[in-house]
Amino acid sequence: MAEVSEIRELARKLNLMNIANGVIDIDNEIISNKEYLYKILEQEINIRYQNKIKELKNDSHLPKKVFDYSKITKGLEWQLDRIKQFDFKNNIQNIIIVGECSSGKTALAAEIGNAMILKEAKVKYLTIDNLLFIKKAKPRQWSMILKADALIIDEVFYITPTYEELLETYRTLIFLSETRSIVLITNRDLSDWKNMKVDAHLVETLKARLMNDAQLIHLKNNK
Repeated sequence: MAEVSEIRELARKLNLMNIANGVIDIDNEIISNKEYLYKILEQEINIRYQNKIKELKNDSHLPKKVFDYSKITKGLEWQLDRIKQFDFKNNIQNIIIVGECSSGKTALAAEIGNAMILKEAKVKYLTIDNLLFIKKAKPRQWSMILKADALIIDEVFYITPTYEELLETYRTLIFLSETRSIVLITNRDLSDWKNMKVDAHLVETLKARLMNDAQLIHLKNNK
């Protein structure tokens, strides 16, 4: 009969490290060989999945905020449930979250981001200013952003941009949205974008491109 140490050594050679390192118990022999092997391999897969999710969450830099579902409508709750079921790893869906300060925009985006990660999508959270800075000055970080399945971009147009900032924002968001999902967070209602004292045509073009087949979520301040 094979010894536990011999089985673990074989597992190590097969890169089944949770079995090799004793994380998974291989001494339970009260079930059939096939059922026993299935359960061991299933545990290995589950542990690997949990480790991958942990790594994706760490890499995402999502804010540690909890969204308050008690303050939203049933319609929005249904919309969020559908969004959470979407496969962001293999499909593209833009989401625009609009709301005043303290309305829960960032917490909601983090909730959506965590749901994406549970489906093994690579997610990155950052502000628009940080995104533009990384693109300009941090090539290694920019290359990591380009590998993301979804980007959550906060503080978009919180402050009216200059023409140069608007142009760079336009070029960057349009480029990124071609091959990945964008979750955009803004406190400025989309109907007000054209009122910014900057190129109205470019603003409207950006809005139209981002809104194409996108989902819009409008949060109200419940104070």
